[in-house]
Amino acid sequence: MLQLLIYLRYLSVAGQMLTVVFVVQRLNLPIPAEPLLSISIGLLAFNLLSHWWWLAHRDAGPRALVLQLLVDQLALTALLYYSGGPANPFVSLYLVPVALAAIGLDIAPMLGLTVLTAALYTWLMRHHVDLPHMHGSDFQLHVTGMWVNFLLSAGIMVVVLSRFMTIVRDQRRRLSEARERAIRDESLSALGSLAAGTAHELNTPLATMGLLVDDWMASEQPPPREDIELLRSQLAHCRDHVRALAEMARRGAAGETTLEDADGFVHACVDRWRLLRPNATAVFHPGAPERKVRVDAGLPQALINLINNAADANAARGVDEPVEVTTQARENWLTVSILDRGAGPAQIAARPRLDNEGQGLGIGLMISKAGIERSRGRVRQVEREGGGCVTEVDLPFAAPSSSPAAQATP
Repeated sequence: MLQLLIYLRYLSVAGQMLTVVFVVQRLNLPIPAEPLLSISIGLLAFNLLSHWWWLAHRDAGPRALVLQLLVDQLALTALLYYSGGPANPFVSLYLVPVALAAIGLDIAPMLGLTVLTAALYTWLMRHHVDLPHMHGSDFQLHVTGMWVNFLLSAGIMVVVLSRFMTIVRDQRRRLSEARERAIRDESLSALGSLAAGTAHELNTPLATMGLLVDDWMASEQPPPREDIELLRSQLAHCRDHVRALAEMARRGAAGETTLEDADGFVHACVDRWRLLRPNATAVFHPGAPERKVRVDAGLPQALINLINNAADANAARGVDEPVEVTTQARENWLTVSILDRGAGPAQIAARPRLDNEGQGLGIGLMISKAGIERSRGRVRQVEREGGGCVTEVDLPFAAPSSSPAAQATP
């Protein structure tokens, strides 16, 4: 905007000087040419200084633009003072800086400049040097001046608005590109979390299968039937996880969400976790009946990882106690509490809990936080009464009037 204003001022100063020379030499009007030319020369000097400053900095802010427009208004007032004041047909040029201020400034400086322009116009009503009369032809000359003024104003506004619209279109294009990059990056992040979560779930059955194979290789006897059945069940778990990863990847890439019953969703996560950890136990206490939550592809994995971490914490402390999972409705939030008897949040803060306290990969908590935050939720850990940790997950409830179709993200 400042660069455009500087170039327009060069044209304006040239026009002012040519007009003064034309009026004096061709129309033979006795106007004060010296002060008028002095004002134009001073404005030209200011413009050269502004051009040099802009080339040196290139980062003009709103204050610089306000100063530029203020100088233009004062210079125009001085020119009008020596050339008839409000009777000058070029007095409507006052609107050009006001229009530029409306385009390039915030509301406060724009209003200030508008009020100043009105005050200067009002001051010119009583303070100006009258134009000489030319006996009958002065009105036609005034009409001609108004026509020239219209052409100048229209040309300036076309140039300014064209440049402004070009800037707006460029900003819209950049914003659209940034939005597309953000969506793409979010999808890639979600898919990465899903892949890491599936690897996290596959680690337990793979470790079990590894132990079985090691035992068989160390023994000369054929493997017992129950071990083969366990191996088969673990292979089925792995196959199910891979299929679930493919489905979650499809949903995550499409940005799909489903609307599910809050207690039913958490209960399903607990049941799914029990299949992964048949030797561990968890107890679920529902407390949010008839409330709905939005569920994306990565949210179930996030809750399962937190339950798994709680079971690992119990196992690390040698506590034979089930993990407790509860739900509670708090205004517009579903709070899922996961209670364990592990080290507690103080030790977690000093040394983040790693899943390799059990048989994990050390990424469960990180995956969970990422998945819950993508669902606009939050995670916090507090001390449990009697020892241990309470991991609380807050998820926003869906609006009562929401429908599954409305909840799907396009």
